Amino acid sequence: MDSVIEVRDRTRRYGDVVALAGVSVAVPAGGIFGYLGPNGAGKTTTINILGGLLRRHGGQVRICGSDIERDPVGVKQRIGVVGEESNLYPELTCRRNLDYLGQLYGLARRVRRQRAGELLEAFDLADKADAPFRSLSRGMKRRLTVAASLLHRPAVLFLDEPTAGLDVPSARALRSMIRDVSAGGVTVFLTTHNLSEAEALCHRILILAKGRVVTEGTALEIRQRVPQVQVVSVRFSAGVSGDQLRGACPAARGAAGEAETWRVESADAHAAVEQLAAFAGQAGVRIVEIGTAGASLEDAFMAIVDGGGVGREGRA
Repeated sequence: MDSVIEVRDRTRRYGDVVALAGVSVAVPAGGIFGYLGPNGAGKTTTINILGGLLRRHGGQVRICGSDIERDPVGVKQRIGVVGEESNLYPELTCRRNLDYLGQLYGLARRVRRQRAGELLEAFDLADKADAPFRSLSRGMKRRLTVAASLLHRPAVLFLDEPTAGLDVPSARALRSMIRDVSAGGVTVFLTTHNLSEAEALCHRILILAKGRVVTEGTALEIRQRVPQVQVVSVRFSAGVSGDQLRGACPAARGAAGEAETWRVESADAHAAVEQLAAFAGQAGVRIVEIGTAGASLEDAFMAIVDGGGVGREGRA
């Protein structure tokens, strides 16, 4: 499958600070691509470069076959960008915001009005069409901002922390809409700190740390690269302390929780279960519930970022 986004040896500096160090990325057309990393890894810098808001200091960037710096207008006609803050006008109604953006994109009046109606309906905002943007809830504002980025039917949509700060129902509704956008043929490039969200949404994931790519693959492939991390979840009939638990379970790398419920990380889940059972007997408590699982994407993320990566550095 052809790549809709191609980046080679991309570099960006802020004075003496290197935000991106020779990063290369290839994003296939279609699907949702997750671009993950801790704060300061270079995610927003990447979004700003790919969206034409920031110049690179080295390397090549091509989107839909066009160089972002040689043909910035052509590229911007093919992409939608949703940053952490909305760029819509508070005093304008939802419909008027979309109509105005349609004018900026050069859409004919009939086309932009038809498109605005379609998007308001698709994003469940039809009943708010004539309400000022400032009067909307945070979740509705986010939905309209995403809808506005799709007005001109882009091939690629960049989403920077789209559900940050939203309540659970609003975030869930927006994730469903992102899936619908992808199913409609738009390639989605997504950054998020919510790793369970990334695992649920993304067809492919890249992890960035200190301006370099440390690993890339499906969520399952990334989890399987740290098989040494296994998790035992246990609930006792009475509260125990972390010091007690760690002292009685040498197989545990770490234990998190409180009172009756604990999450134990171990390189050997079998040994950890045996030690937890022995501890329960000695402490005079019962194990009410226990279960084991392999590494979650969050476990893998922490192991990869803390350990400096598991593979190709600087390339994806």
